[in-house]
Formats: sequence, structure tokens, C-alpha cells
Amino acid sequence: MRKSPIFRSKVLVVFLAAAFILLTIPVRQFAAGAPKANGALSGYIYGEDMRTPIRNAVVKLRNVASQKEYESEPTDLEGMYRIPGIEEGRYVMGVMSVQGDYNFHYSILIKSDALAKLSVAMKPNSAPVRIEQGTSANEKKKGVMEFFKSPAGILSLITVVEATLFAIVLSEGETSPIR
Repeated sequence: MRKSPIFRSKVLVVFLAAAFILLTIPVRQFAAGAPKANGALSGYIYGEDMRTPIRNAVVKLRNVASQKEYESEPTDLEGMYRIPGIEEGRYVMGVMSVQGDYNFHYSILIKSDALAKLSVAMKPNSAPVRIEQGTSANEKKKGVMEFFKSPAGILSLITVVEATLFAIVLSEGETSPIR
């Protein structure tokens, strides 16, 4: 009986053994990927005239789902605040200052790996006036494009194309060799 020369090669045997070991070890650490980065929020706090910066105001965020809170350092001379390391999610915002404490009645969406910008003016005995929010047209377009790269977006595109092709075929009538 002849022996196959394939199994005589030591390199092939080592390669097959290494491939078997790599395929059977747990790959959970490799599949997990890099840890998700956190987002940030920054902006300016202005007085009632919408021009005077408010110094030493503290901005607080509270996650709507987990109730976890984040707090900024006191605002600088220009009224600027910054809160880094915020987990992705929906938040409500409040501002504590010498002029008074203010709570917002709308939520802010913080995305991971993104910097949200929100500047506000404090009006006594009324809700704060929102001046700007950091969602530009390019950011909205990027969000739409990211959807079409997701499995749900791809499935939506395929469904629309199939429905369109089906409608075209039905409008031309049945193509049959009998009729």
C-alpha cells in the first residue's frame, strides 16, 4: 500500500494543527471589538440679553433611561461649558447659576464618537431659549447614509427595488409562451 506524500510534509501538519486550534478556541474577545467611545456636549450659557456670558454656571445632564448624571465644570469667562465622556442616549439638561436654576423641557440625544453643541440663554421666570443645536445638514445626511449601510437599510432598498420591478413586470402584461 502506498502512503500519500501529503501527510509527510511537516509544514502542512503544523499548518493544519494551527488552523484547527484557531478555529476551536473561543473568539469572544476578538468579536467584541474595541470599546465604544463616548460622546461630549459643549456650548455657551448666556444671560437674558442673549449676549452676556454667564460665568460659573454648572450644566447637568441626566440620562432618561438609566438616570445617570453628568456635570460640567463651572463655565469660563466666556460662558463656555464642556461635558466629555457621555454615554450614548437621551438626556435632559439643567443649568445651575447665580441667576437661578433652569431645567429644560426637551431631551437631547447624545451620540457616541460625536460632539453635540448646545448654547442657551437664561430668561428669568420662563423657559430657557435655545439658540443653536449642533445638528448641521451634513450631520443629518451622514445619519441617513449610515442607515442605508445598516442591514435594515439594505433590506429596505432591496424591498423597494423588488416591488418596483414587480410593478413594471405586471404593467407590461404577462409574458408567457402560450399567450
